[in-house]
Amino acid sequence: MYGRAAALCQWEPMRIAIFDRTGWADAARRGGHEVIPLPRHNETTVFQETLDDRISHGRRVFALLQDQPLDFIFDPNGEGMLFVDDPRSAGMDALLHHRLNVPLVSHFAETLRILFRRIDPVLVHQALQSPTWHKAIFTRGHLEEMRWMGVPNCRYLPLAAENFPDHVRTDELDPSGPQVLFAGSQQSLYFAHPDGVDTRTQVSGGWAAAAVADGSASQFLDAYRTYALGPCPAETDDLTARAECIRRYYEQKMFYSAWRNLGLRDRFVVFLKRRMGDDFRLVRDQRWRTIYDLPVEPEVDNATYYRMIRTTPICLNVINGDNETGLNRRPFEITWAGGFLLSYDQPELGELFEIGKECAVFRNERELVDQINYYLAHPEERAAIARAGQQRTHHAHLLHHRLDIIGDWLSGSGTRRGAQLAATS
Repeated sequence: MYGRAAALCQWEPMRIAIFDRTGWADAARRGGHEVIPLPRHNETTVFQETLDDRISHGRRVFALLQDQPLDFIFDPNGEGMLFVDDPRSAGMDALLHHRLNVPLVSHFAETLRILFRRIDPVLVHQALQSPTWHKAIFTRGHLEEMRWMGVPNCRYLPLAAENFPDHVRTDELDPSGPQVLFAGSQQSLYFAHPDGVDTRTQVSGGWAAAAVADGSASQFLDAYRTYALGPCPAETDDLTARAECIRRYYEQKMFYSAWRNLGLRDRFVVFLKRRMGDDFRLVRDQRWRTIYDLPVEPEVDNATYYRMIRTTPICLNVINGDNETGLNRRPFEITWAGGFLLSYDQPELGELFEIGKECAVFRNERELVDQINYYLAHPEERAAIARAGQQRTHHAHLLHHRLDIIGDWLSGSGTRRGAQLAATS
């Protein structure tokens, strides 16, 4: 779907200012665009930035861009929400992209609760109303939440891999090494929080988990509305009331997300490591050791990580509990490097890969063991699926493919300096 959409794109190369952390600038250059790289704010983690950080950084970026002809500014995860003046006095006119009179495009791979955790929610929601801030959301579940929260200009756009692969993995398999690889973090810190948790929100999360488990609700938002677990934002609400509704919503969802982390992520990693021992290679996050006493290898650089993917017969993907739908970046990384992808079955997986021909899926421990045993016993079929998955990612799931789709959206809206983005909510 996305490869065909990109192939139909007829827009001209653009001049894009990019806050780059994950290869977007390289993707833009690969697509023939001119890139103005934008600096990070003193190497600060974007999720930890305060309002003062975003004001000082906004002034710095404004000085770099004020005389530059631009088609749009791009950022991953809302880093481009910067201010030239204090928004508490200047309002939306303080936004950097408003002052520059160019559109801002953000590809959100996290929820609002995580992205802007240290900024006043009222100011965040006010900024999100900008008619020239375009939000690309990587899961349809999060997209539905954003629209329910009254955030305009939102569209669905999956994640992707960074670059073309350099190797074909079937020549590099190490049959004497581990048989299954998982490189990822342990997510369920909720249950180990030193200050404890509000048990009242656990009741709401438990109701929602039960409703989703038996199919009475498709996701937390459905259960939230069905059981009236908290207030819902209305068009007539002012920004303060709407921001409070959003805060209450995420508060009620925390236990539900933690439950999903245990049930759909930690559960499978712990099960396989204790069952397979050294045949299951666990890499990256030492919390697997501190919380579950599992042996885990330390973080590795990208070259080593991709070599692990190419040399391990089966590469596992399990999901983050915050994401009720959609794919995280790992399926694209695994297939990018030519690895065999065995993933928990997410709703959008079948839209992006052909299950059984480009990847394999599981839904419980029995299916997980059956799939591992089957594909270890059928190396030729496994290699064919890995090659087909790699070809799919080459042709449809690289960052420059996603940037083509964004360019198609913007050219359809006629955006250049001073133009308005069409609302898509």
